[in-house]
Amino acid sequence: MNIKKLLVDLSQIDGPSGFEDPVLEYIEKQISPYVDRTFYNKIGTLIAEKKGEGKEKLGIFAHVDEVGHVVTKIEEGGFARLETVGGVDPKVMFAQRVRIYTKKGIARGVVGVLPPHLQKEEHRKRVPDFDKIFIDVSCSDLGKDVSVGDVGVIESTPVEIGGKICGKALDNRASCAALIVAAELLNFIKNKADVYFIFSSQEEIGGPGAVSVAYQLELDKAIVLDVTHGEAKIPGFPQIKLGNGPALGTGPVVDREFYAEVAELAQKNGVKFQIEPVPGRSGTDTDAVQLTRTGIRTMLVSIPLMYMHTPVEVVDPVDVQETARLIALCTAIKKEG
Repeated sequence: MNIKKLLVDLSQIDGPSGFEDPVLEYIEKQISPYVDRTFYNKIGTLIAEKKGEGKEKLGIFAHVDEVGHVVTKIEEGGFARLETVGGVDPKVMFAQRVRIYTKKGIARGVVGVLPPHLQKEEHRKRVPDFDKIFIDVSCSDLGKDVSVGDVGVIESTPVEIGGKICGKALDNRASCAALIVAAELLNFIKNKADVYFIFSSQEEIGGPGAVSVAYQLELDKAIVLDVTHGEAKIPGFPQIKLGNGPALGTGPVVDREFYAEVAELAQKNGVKFQIEPVPGRSGTDTDAVQLTRTGIRTMLVSIPLMYMHTPVEVVDPVDVQETARLIALCTAIKKEG
């Protein structure tokens, strides 16, 4: 499978939290040849099932939603006010093109910025918050159809830079790509567990898509795939590098035995990986999944990514490939007894 093309395709599709249908349709089409069946839960999460020996249920999670915005007010002159869907720094909005999904189609607009020639000194020193940011849709053919409640995303075209892929929504479409590739690899690795590839909704706003499926399926074990801060220099923490493989999370929300099992498996099979300490809550679906029902043995695997929650996120396809290899190998672990 061409991982670079897969990442580009996934990045191009818009799917902010709660509006993931186009992404899920694409993923379902890609993964269906490699699984026994696909189905959805009531919250809009896609599950792709691959039967094994029936002794253990392993859920592998990747959220499909991306951060975006929602229109909160329409003002005279073709200006739309907005609020975020998920965590978005207002600085990334300036001078950007946006796509807004109206009932009649996509309206395009721009986030207006005062030209430097007209800025006063106080303008240069101040970063406006979302109360001061607006989208100018006056030039769009569908500008008059923009309504309160319409959702949108920053318009960004993914590109390849030095072998890496740069674009929006790679948090967490990179993990979605890894799951699709892992499903393909199960043509060559016999999965012992019954495997559920779970493409969950709404992680950026709290994660009901993942925890609801974990409850529904009564899983024995779970692996949550997400992204982590690649190349970031965080005092007191190891630097997670792009191209060095996925980061295995270790800490209170990760099952220690499962972590040791996965790390040993990676070492024995030559899978590149890094170690990421998680001293408390991980900020991923791991936190909720491991608490479901009477508890689920849960592991966190993260793909290194630069510039998280911006339109220029960067991932290395090598890390996606290594993550997929590791996930495929994990499905072959045979439960004792």
